[in-house]
Amino acid sequence: MKKMFFIAFILLLMCGCQSKDKEPLVFLGKSDNWTVEEVVKRVSQEGPNEPKTIKLHYIGKNLKSVGEFSFKLESPNGQWGISTIELNKEGKFTESTKGIVSRETLKSDKPTIILEWNDKKEEIPLKIKNQP
Repeated sequence: MKKMFFIAFILLLMCGCQSKDKEPLVFLGKSDNWTVEEVVKRVSQEGPNEPKTIKLHYIGKNLKSVGEFSFKLESPNGQWGISTIELNKEGKFTESTKGIVSRETLKSDKPTIILEWNDKKEEIPLKIKNQP
């Protein structure tokens, strides 16, 4: 009987240790031409979907030269992207998705975004925003 209570206690303790911070994770990156922000909402793993938002801002010299562009975001738990998109008048683009992931995004992940426009290509590593 003591063994049963001990096992139940250990299982309860393990479940308690796995409580997850529900604050969104924010990953940032910057190059000479772009600033990037990826926001990942942390939800309980009821399925393989994870809500994400990507915010791109062109900060290069000639906004009109961008035209149609594409991005691909690669991370340890999967990738997503869009091709044939355009910036708004302020040089910004925002898109949200419920991406299918192989596991939950972690603070220690180091995603990379690949942007292609007007025969140019940049890979920008993203880092976790300093949490308060």
